[in-house]
Amino acid sequence: MSNYKADMTLNEKDSLQDMLNLEKSLVKIYSTAMTEGASKGFRTLIKSHWAEASEDQLQVFLQMTEHGYYQVESAPETVLSEHKNKFSKIKGQLS
Repeated sequence: MSNYKADMTLNEKDSLQDMLNLEKSLVKIYSTAMTEGASKGFRTLIKSHWAEASEDQLQVFLQMTEHGYYQVESAPETVLSEHKNKFSKIKGQLS
């Protein structure tokens, strides 16, 4: 049984990707829990866990970029300006 899971190991990149996916999922779950919770104490606790998971996600992401496992491209200034204008218009419509 050469394909048995116990015989397989993850390399560093796969391990970091797995951790990143887990932290992203936790952030989403905690966000949902915050919107569903009615108790101030519960929401405070969940907010604390959400902040920790968000920070952990960022740290894993930074490790991935540092090792070249996650490529980030800077957006051109024209694209940024277009998006800023778009959301400024939307914000103005909501006011």
